[in-house]
Amino acid sequence: MNAALSLLLGMSTMNLFGIDPNDTRLLEQPAISQDHIAFIYANDLWVANSDGTQPRRLTVDEGIEARPAFSPDGKTLAFSAE
Repeated sequence: MNAALSLLLGMSTMNLFGIDPNDTRLLEQPAISQDHIAFIYANDLWVANSDGTQPRRLTVDEGIEARPAFSPDGKTLAFSAE
């Protein structure tokens, strides 16, 4: 829960990276590891530090990414894609 709150607080910097902090309706399916938060935004996969800073888009395509999940050690991120 603390990491999810950090993500929302970090949204204020996300407009610099293509995420509109005023429109979080497109933010869904968060996956949380010790160091990172992965999430789907506008059908693309993003990852940010656990405090919500430095969001990075990992996928850019017309398909839909979904269900991000970290490995138990938090070093690998899996997701499904269309």
